[in-house]
Amino acid sequence: MAFIIKDPDAKNFNYTLDSSSAELTALVDNLFEETNLNRQVHKRGLKLVLLNLILYKGSKVLISRDNNSKKLARYNALDAGVTAINTVTDALEKSECIHCITGKNLPYGNGIRSSIQATDSLNTLLKPINLQLAHSELVLFREDKEDGSKELIDYTDNPRTIRIREELTAYNELLGSVNIELREQSGLTVLKDLNHQVVQRKFIDNGELDIQGRPLFNSGGRSNSAWMSLSGSDERPNIFIDGQPTLELDYEASAINVIYRALTGVVYIGDPYSLSVCGIEIPRHFVKAVATVSLNSDGVKGTSVSVGSEYKDLKTSLKVADQKEYSDYQRIMRKVKIMDILEAFLTKHYPIRHMFLRGTEVGNKVQCLESDLVFAVVNELTKRSIPTLTVHDSFIVKASDKDILEKLMTTTGFPDQDLVKGLI
Repeated sequence: MAFIIKDPDAKNFNYTLDSSSAELTALVDNLFEETNLNRQVHKRGLKLVLLNLILYKGSKVLISRDNNSKKLARYNALDAGVTAINTVTDALEKSECIHCITGKNLPYGNGIRSSIQATDSLNTLLKPINLQLAHSELVLFREDKEDGSKELIDYTDNPRTIRIREELTAYNELLGSVNIELREQSGLTVLKDLNHQVVQRKFIDNGELDIQGRPLFNSGGRSNSAWMSLSGSDERPNIFIDGQPTLELDYEASAINVIYRALTGVVYIGDPYSLSVCGIEIPRHFVKAVATVSLNSDGVKGTSVSVGSEYKDLKTSLKVADQKEYSDYQRIMRKVKIMDILEAFLTKHYPIRHMFLRGTEVGNKVQCLESDLVFAVVNELTKRSIPTLTVHDSFIVKASDKDILEKLMTTTGFPDQDLVKGLI
């Protein structure tokens, strides 16, 4: 079933959370009595609900009302299933601690997801809690099903997952020791608390196994966090770490240069997205969109349709930058076809053109190498007690740490060479 999420900022309920906070334990005990809950599984479920509401700071949190839905022990530190969560949310709603929207089926295979949101009175109790997060699992493994649904699945650890988990644990501990805030442009007023985030990496099951029958974890691997949802041009420059201003650096043309590094050992010299077709200069954002889509598409026609859809979605945007890009798209499409832009791009990058138009399997492997490279830098910074926030292929650090970051970005290599060989 396809779902309609009326609030695009709504967050998915996270079953992997736990906390050692004494303040949270005290609040759980009080609410457990006030709401007349009477089973230990409900107390654990109450703690998990409050953890999500604290973590997402006033946002709507999407939940499942399907009591038949099962949660794997690996991803459920508090051993609180859907049935317990539903009992808890019903009790909290009755006590006017949360607002609850119950999902429902709609015609044409659509539906509205159920969601919860803390009331002002509950938020007042949650806000002062010092959240000391403990994580049940930082290395997630996802199955993408044919019907479009996605589900976390269990797996057998291998040396790579054990190492990644240890690295993420150290990284999360470092982030937990600093203060991260979004401020207004003057830097004087705090707009949003960005602390208490859990950085996990989510890999995709592509069926590839090692000689012992264990998944390779060579697909996907990206992370998500609160700072990733901020508007890059408007908000991320105003992130402060321990009261100090930050800056953001990224890998230029990350996906393309990751492929070049993996296949040739060096990055592309120049801008890989600089391109002209029949004497017509193609805007960089247009070339990048064609390249990105073709890396995950299995055909020229599919690439053309997807790129066209992406730009048509910008037509109704209120952002000036989006309107400019849509205007560029219209202007270029009157002169050049997307398939001609794609062919010119692939001709320019002949040494790696065989990596394109091979579907999401290759695209997800490239994404994994990108993520591995980013976290290799993160791990080096963590060893030096330098906090950094990642947004796909970029790093946010204190301005005073710029030089160290720049050096590490140029000297750090892929941590698992076998995965690099696998891409080739």
